[in-house]
Amino acid sequence: MLIELNNEQHYWVEDTLKSMTMEQCIGHLLCPEDRNYTEAEWRDIFKKVPLGSVFFGGGSRDELMKKCQIVQSVSRLPVMIAADMEFGACAIKTQSTKFPVPMACSATNDPELMYQLGRITALESRSCGIHWTFSPIADLNLNFNNPLVNTRSLGDNPDHVIPLLQALIRGLQQDGLMAATVKHFPGDGVDDRDQHLCTTVNSLPFGQWMELYGRVWQAAFDAGSMSVMAGHISLPDWQKEEPDLALPATLCPKLQIDLLRKQLNFKGLLVSDGIPMIGITSRCIDEELAWRNIAAGSDMVLFSKPIDDFNYLMEALRKNKLSEERVYDAVRHVLENKARLNLHHDPFGVEFSEDMLAGHANVAEKMAEKSITQVRVRNELLPVHLSKGSKVLTVTVSEREHRHEIKDLPVIDEELGKRGLTVDHLLNPSHRELRKLLPEYNKIFVNFYNTTWMRHGTMRMSNVPLNIFWHSFALREPDKTVFSSFGNPYVLYEAPHINNLLLAYCPDDSSQRAAVKVWLGELPPQGMSPVQMPQVKIKHFELNY
Repeated sequence: MLIELNNEQHYWVEDTLKSMTMEQCIGHLLCPEDRNYTEAEWRDIFKKVPLGSVFFGGGSRDELMKKCQIVQSVSRLPVMIAADMEFGACAIKTQSTKFPVPMACSATNDPELMYQLGRITALESRSCGIHWTFSPIADLNLNFNNPLVNTRSLGDNPDHVIPLLQALIRGLQQDGLMAATVKHFPGDGVDDRDQHLCTTVNSLPFGQWMELYGRVWQAAFDAGSMSVMAGHISLPDWQKEEPDLALPATLCPKLQIDLLRKQLNFKGLLVSDGIPMIGITSRCIDEELAWRNIAAGSDMVLFSKPIDDFNYLMEALRKNKLSEERVYDAVRHVLENKARLNLHHDPFGVEFSEDMLAGHANVAEKMAEKSITQVRVRNELLPVHLSKGSKVLTVTVSEREHRHEIKDLPVIDEELGKRGLTVDHLLNPSHRELRKLLPEYNKIFVNFYNTTWMRHGTMRMSNVPLNIFWHSFALREPDKTVFSSFGNPYVLYEAPHINNLLLAYCPDDSSQRAAVKVWLGELPPQGMSPVQMPQVKIKHFELNY
């Protein structure tokens, strides 16, 4: 359950709330994203809008610590600093521990490792001045075509997900170092669309929703999650609306207040997902986004424009579109979160040292090693037996990542080379190249690299990575090629013809090292897939013209 405030924390909340003007209360409802503001710009913003929280997207440890110190110095009240710490303290780009993605961690089926992941994330984040993470993701990836959740999810089965989710929350919130935020209420992973691009739909009948998502949300609250993020996602069966008309949770009191607060009895802080997303902006003009979100039950507006949204909220208050009672209720939730984090005593609170990272890295390596999952074995390819000097070819087949170049997996080649193998590499080769080179190598390792964000709106592979299968490349010497996925776990749906597959779930360095160990028999594949592989079924369509 949610941690009760002690007497000192309770008095601080009440005294602080009594001391706040309405302008200060309205400012406390806003969480803008840092736009690389200078100290002078932050000072000017806080002078006009006394913000309750700020989101930092990422940077080096020194950069983020300096930014956190600046923000705290220009505010009268302690500021909650938020970041997306979905796989370790990943927003801290230097001097932090990089963990595999959530689905890889889930594949270990090890609650103790999940607890350690949460604990390490909290220690490294708090020592940098960050104390509010927009994680863990509680969404169940029920639809393999969902383009947003996928490997960010812990899986599709509540019985598997719940103990891991609860352990992670406990680790994150141990000793009040960090506030967890389970997301995205009422639950992503059913639709095959992206709430960045439209209001998505959780189309489950409410009874089934309660058996699946309801159980997961309730388990997160039982574990004491301090906050919840509402998504731009509807639940039409509960809302009693047509799917195309049902509002997203971020604009719907029936979802945020009646279902989340009253029926599920959530008492903590409720934050919106980012309000620039089309999932909400397609339903509401900019001038109404913030006040309608707060009126619908949210306590804080994420990625708000500090000056504009402050003015829109004040105007809504003057015109009685937003009540003072709702504002005070929201601000109290914000202050209670700060009190549980003891920000009124010390917004940092943990001393950072390089020594802590070595032990943390061992946990990340163990997580990666336990995650590698064998999901298809139609020959005896693994483990691969190669002598020193054997010639191997590694092939990465990947998409162009959003706003970035095509990604590769260089650690694999480094690890194979360390073992005395002669390694050549190709990135997105043509089928002609592979057919020509096939006879030259003892083994070929084909590695799929397809993750969320590479192509907005879909996780399906394009012709670029699948090009290699033209003209029967894989059939010519079927016992020569080992296939692995360093991302999407549903590769077998896209390439049902391959005769073997390992899942590493993500491309981080530790997962690449772990995969090599499994290939060469230094480790057995120990992971269990947190999701079911989709099956092709005969379908009958009724056409109504």
